[in-house]
Amino acid sequence: MKLGKMLIFVSDLTEAKRFYGETLGFRLKHEDGRSLHFAHEGCDLVAFKCKRNSSAKNYSEEARSVFVFEVPSIDIALKDLRDKGVEFLHAEPAENDFSRYAAFTDPFGNLHEIYEPKI
Repeated sequence: MKLGKMLIFVSDLTEAKRFYGETLGFRLKHEDGRSLHFAHEGCDLVAFKCKRNSSAKNYSEEARSVFVFEVPSIDIALKDLRDKGVEFLHAEPAENDFSRYAAFTDPFGNLHEIYEPKI
């Protein structure tokens, strides 16, 4: 078994195209009236239209999926994304045994993280 697609639900396809395409820099491969398909190394990211946004409430205390995107420098990526208006849950990068990371939400309440692995 291998990861085939990353799938998220979004309430506004135009805003999703802006956020995932312009802000995060994913290349749009295909779109129709219900979904956006972005190219991403390893597997594509697909955003499907839904009715309501979700909430980042209780981020690490409730079961959920989180996409974690590797970056070469957490400090540079954090500044760059903040400059583009991305809202982070961490004021400063957090740290665990294998990485430094920071969680953020998309405009729809989906949670993601950027992380810099420890060498």
